[in-house]
Amino acid sequence: MQLPARVDYPVIAIGDLHGRVEWLDKLVAKLRTRPEWPTAKLVFLGDLVDRHPTVKDLVSRVIELIAEKPGSTCVMGNHDLALVKATGLDGPPSESWVRRYATNYDHNWTFRSYLGRTADYMPQGKWEQELAELRAAMPEDHRAFLAKLPWVAEAEGHIFLHNGLSPELDCPAPVQLACAHNKIWDRAVVNPRFGTDTDRMFNPEYPVWIGADKRLSERPLPLPGKVQVSGHIKLDAPDANRVRIRIDTSGGVREPLTACILTGPGAEPVFVFSNE
Repeated sequence: MQLPARVDYPVIAIGDLHGRVEWLDKLVAKLRTRPEWPTAKLVFLGDLVDRHPTVKDLVSRVIELIAEKPGSTCVMGNHDLALVKATGLDGPPSESWVRRYATNYDHNWTFRSYLGRTADYMPQGKWEQELAELRAAMPEDHRAFLAKLPWVAEAEGHIFLHNGLSPELDCPAPVQLACAHNKIWDRAVVNPRFGTDTDRMFNPEYPVWIGADKRLSERPLPLPGKVQVSGHIKLDAPDANRVRIRIDTSGGVREPLTACILTGPGAEPVFVFSNE
């Protein structure tokens, strides 16, 4: 499945899911009653995996919904990136992500969903074997779908990404957007500003736009002419201003799951909740 990086209005953005297929089903049932639904494109904001034992069902449901509504898409979240890189869905497993996924990301829920058990970490080398077994247990369409998730999607007046654009890069917002579209995260291109956290802790395998700098969810670098729609940081309620809209009210740990309906470039966001 080739996911588009550009979408047409009306757009319905859906926040971080973390395996919560039952919440997604409740939210979609409400969205189907909306007048925008028949022509709307869906944009899932990433973090499909971890934190709940129905990850496998959730990924299947997202694939089904995107197929139902051609032109819809899903961007990559940091949990998705961790799974892809640690298990080698897009190439050889990354040593740094193998280590990072072992100690973070509530990954055992993903293991339970695909393998029916939690992971073992000992003796030495067992964790790498466990990751290989997890990869083998994932259906081929899930592996291909997760590996090919775009880093950003774009509409005329909005961009959709998991986190946000960064003021700590000596790289204008339009150039950052182009790099995200092309999956370019290269120090020589994005040029972290000297002395910033991004400079000191630069990780060549973890773009800040996907999640490495959590501050970007609340205070991204403004992108002229476009509002950034993101998730990543769990909120009590949706939070919107002229620069960005944040809709992760779930984090996979509590309802509501939130959708944001956008009918055009300058439209006011309309929020729909799974539990109201």
